Amino acid sequence: MKSIGRAFLLIAVAAVPAAAQPQPNTNPPSDTPPTDSPTWLPGVEDVTGNIPEPPSNVVLTLDKAVQLALQVQPSLRQARALTEAAYGRADQARVAEHPTVALSASIGAGSSRQGVCTNPATGIPDGMAQCGGFFTGSAAFNVGASASYRIYDFGQTAANVRAAELTGDATAATIATDTLDVRKAVESAYLQEVADLRLVKVAEATVKSEAGHLDQAKRFVAAQAHDPIEVAQAQSRFANAKSALAQAQSNEAIALATLRFAIGWLDPTRLPVVDPNWPEPPTQDPPALSTLVQAARKNRPEIVQFDKQVLAAEATVDAAHAERHPVLSAAAGILWSPVSGDYDPQPTWSAALTLSWNLWDGGKASADARVAKANVTANEAERDALLVQLTSDLDSARSQIVANRANVQASNEAVVAAQVQLKLSDARYANGLGSQIELADAQTAVTTAEGNLVTAQFQLANAWAQLKRAIGHV
Repeated sequence: MKSIGRAFLLIAVAAVPAAAQPQPNTNPPSDTPPTDSPTWLPGVEDVTGNIPEPPSNVVLTLDKAVQLALQVQPSLRQARALTEAAYGRADQARVAEHPTVALSASIGAGSSRQGVCTNPATGIPDGMAQCGGFFTGSAAFNVGASASYRIYDFGQTAANVRAAELTGDATAATIATDTLDVRKAVESAYLQEVADLRLVKVAEATVKSEAGHLDQAKRFVAAQAHDPIEVAQAQSRFANAKSALAQAQSNEAIALATLRFAIGWLDPTRLPVVDPNWPEPPTQDPPALSTLVQAARKNRPEIVQFDKQVLAAEATVDAAHAERHPVLSAAAGILWSPVSGDYDPQPTWSAALTLSWNLWDGGKASADARVAKANVTANEAERDALLVQLTSDLDSARSQIVANRANVQASNEAVVAAQVQLKLSDARYANGLGSQIELADAQTAVTTAEGNLVTAQFQLANAWAQLKRAIGHV
């Protein structure tokens, strides 16, 4: 918005006549994208390469820009990944509901203890012979299996699973919010680019008109029909017009860079080309404020998001209290452990039921519950603050639409009147009746009116975009 005002004021300084309001150029210069794979950033995948982007000689409309952003904008991919991670944590919480089975095997070697040897034929110890010792090796290995199962934990696992699932739902709700934010950012950047493109056309027409008046002034002075100072005045205005054009082109380049960022355009070797015509605005009046508020409370994804966050925080409180509940579990295992000299022993097994109860955890459960309760209060406050802000945002956007509609109509009338004034002043000067000062005043009026018209059109289009965002319209 500020860049539009600066460009418009710089153009107004040039004060040059124009025959009519400049028409937008619907044939922007072509910029053919490369056909080979990008080499501008090794190791980074160009996610826009697989998207059916418009070639450089095809105009990028607002709808195409929004659709492209919804496919390639990194913030949306990040939101989807965070949602997937949140639901993954819910799966982690469910692990306690299922039994676990483990297999183990080990092999080892070491020295044997010195002792009385056993007769291998009779299996009777021989009291006279000693076997084993530090330099006598032995080998052993173990093969086993174990299983465990949490039979009942008095709602502890169920509370953790519910809290994790609701947290995943709340995280998933942020995708819709991020989608609206991306759409609004692209729309605002696109409209800013259109406005700056139209101001460039105004500046180009000003430079062209100024060049003609400079030539006209030189001819009058050469014929000794006017004072030589008029040439200097015309040269000054011509230089100011070229300076204003350069500034307008700079603002347009900045707006295009902002649009690329809003879309998530990754490859700098290809540039989007924007249609310089304004998107067609709605013809109907905006609904009444009460209707808008009702629609926003129904459609805004942030309200759904905060409601789910409140539910998730409340479930976390229940999970914190459940940490103190006892746990009944079962475990069983089987083990086979042969050693050197005894390779066919019978396997052993074991089974047990365990009831554990953490009577005192040092205050951890109470602290967790306190944090969870505070999160409930914070989420409720955020939701209520959004509801309060909602009415103000809708009223502001609606008022801007009404005001800028009248502003666009008045600005169109001002452009027509200023152009008539400029045409008459130009004719008077050509017949030797007017002066450069009169021409400068008339051109200032035209440039001011055309700049005001561009500003009003931008504000009207942007106000509609703000209203759509405030309602939650996708």
